[in-house]
Amino acid sequence: MKIEEAKTTYEGEWIAFRAFDESDNPEGEVILHNKDRWAFDKELTEKGITEVYITFAGSFVKEGFSVMF
Repeated sequence: MKIEEAKTTYEGEWIAFRAFDESDNPEGEVILHNKDRWAFDKELTEKGITEVYITFAGSFVKEGFSVMF
């Protein structure tokens, strides 16, 4: 599965992704996914999962809001 496909499949969730290559849209596998960040982190720690790409598949900003840095 490509990372962009994983982000579409698990939209609105945290994803731990193990990439098989280093391209812009790498092929790989989703190791773990969860909507709750705290539960996601706890499961990562309990399972000893390391060396994965962690990302949120969606927008951090809710619709109707904006962010200024």
